[in-house]
Amino acid sequence: MNQPSIEHLFVITGTTRGIGQALAASALALANSFVVSLSRAAPFLRETHQNIRIDLNDTQRIGPAFKRIRIKRRHTSRLTHTVLINNAGVLDPIAPIGDCDDTLIARNIQVNLTAPLVLTRHFFHFSRPFPGCKWVVNITSGASRAPYYGWSAYGAAKAGLDMATQAMAMEFSRIDPTFAVCAVAPGTVDTAMQEKIRSCTANQFMRVDKFLKLKNSGELHPPERVAATLIRLLMDGRFKNGGRYDLREMGG
Repeated sequence: MNQPSIEHLFVITGTTRGIGQALAASALALANSFVVSLSRAAPFLRETHQNIRIDLNDTQRIGPAFKRIRIKRRHTSRLTHTVLINNAGVLDPIAPIGDCDDTLIARNIQVNLTAPLVLTRHFFHFSRPFPGCKWVVNITSGASRAPYYGWSAYGAAKAGLDMATQAMAMEFSRIDPTFAVCAVAPGTVDTAMQEKIRSCTANQFMRVDKFLKLKNSGELHPPERVAATLIRLLMDGRFKNGGRYDLREMGG
């Protein structure tokens, strides 16, 4: 593999579709960028893109995944940005808590909250020797701040991720100020997760009519536009350590 010097290195989770796939494409569009995607897709290694197959429900595999990243140290001397985007997420179970499956509850918290924390820990040690700034961007949701009937696990996990973002920001500012972390809510995006929401019954999710109307009125944002906005704002220095942002309020 003929790997050129890299200025922007991205590690992005959940890239097989939706926002994650669009984030990888937007990152790859930057000059002199290299993207490492962590997903369930088949592994590959190209000149500017590596995919590592992983199930984030198994957090024991996260540390070894970072050791499989094929970046040569001599190609990192020009790095200005090293970025982890914790994008992967699951919505299930969608139901009142009494009707939820135990395994799905545990998986929701594992993928949406535990995995981002473990990923951030390994990203910190992986990227600390690199020059430039290091960013962790946690993809959050409006459900972290407002309760949604039928989304108890998802809302709890995203609320926990928001608080973890604030705590890690305090830690980074004291331990290593070249690191920063923020949480970004992308808004309502036209993804497979939205399709799943619209397929729910009112007994599972009381606000299903709202999401049906968003789709029918064309108010869902294309993932490509959302991803391009997030990458642009990050590169422009619009995010601050510990911040929580709604892309709909920032031109997203």
